[in-house]
Amino acid sequence: MMSDEFTRHTEWKSIGNWWISSELFLDIVFTSVCDCRCPFCISRTKEYSTEDKGAWEQALCYAFREFDIRNVILLGGEATVDPEFWEKTQKICQVMEEHNVDHLILTTNGNRLRDPDFLNRLIDSKIDAVNLSRMHNNQARNDRIFGQKTLAADDIARIYERLKAAGKTLRLNVNIWKGNLDSVEELEFYIRTFAGKCDAIKFTPLMETSMFDTIDEVTRYTTEHSIPETGITKLWNAFLLKHAPISQVSGVLGFVDYAETEVFGQRVILKYAQVEDKYDRDTTIPTLKLYPNGCLSNEWSYTSDIRHKSGRRSK
Repeated sequence: MMSDEFTRHTEWKSIGNWWISSELFLDIVFTSVCDCRCPFCISRTKEYSTEDKGAWEQALCYAFREFDIRNVILLGGEATVDPEFWEKTQKICQVMEEHNVDHLILTTNGNRLRDPDFLNRLIDSKIDAVNLSRMHNNQARNDRIFGQKTLAADDIARIYERLKAAGKTLRLNVNIWKGNLDSVEELEFYIRTFAGKCDAIKFTPLMETSMFDTIDEVTRYTTEHSIPETGITKLWNAFLLKHAPISQVSGVLGFVDYAETEVFGQRVILKYAQVEDKYDRDTTIPTLKLYPNGCLSNEWSYTSDIRHKSGRRSK
């Protein structure tokens, strides 16, 4: 089984005044820039693209020095469009080696993977897992969602074979919203299209972005299209009635539930609705996020730095 957040049992431990996840993820947001135009993208923010490389490196070192980080995820916007992508990744790997951490994940829309030189460099890098965003099995529909031509199923299959031969994993990340793969039949069509072309397919409900620093257009879209938690549970229950779960876990990262099954020989992960206000931001760190301006946060905010919080406990 590939290693990912689903397989990790979360316990809580005390560091200073904070409650910290024992399997701490560091999400590194490289940039707000992206070469796609997805209408729901939470990275389309107003301010945080302003970069401070010195502050970023200082926060990176602080995060590894003060917390037991187990996994690093490279994010954007689209991380790979950052002109300093490989330079920053090298710095991240250097700090990871100093702290004996070796699980490095790239989340990407896949556009740069068309470039043989980029793919070869990725194969040779310490990135050991790729999470590829793919929102629909129909090519034309997927292209419309992303606002440009995206990787075809055959392209994904070829990339998967390269990654697998190098001992790396490929997971397809899929968002579910009203009108997009919101039935058992559509989910099955998607899985059948990509069965055998990846290690896992992860279905995640679209979140409302009203709690994030997103622009009004994105907030309106997600508010109108997100499926309520009860609706997602009903959909997953119907799906699991046909495809019995292999395992189910609760409270991953403190507030996320998952189910796992196998369909057409393909590993499938179902993520239940995630509501980040289920934890106290003043006392708890389920994950860390590092922004280009050097902000180190325990929430999706490029201004709320944990180093400026007291970590007062209410538990």
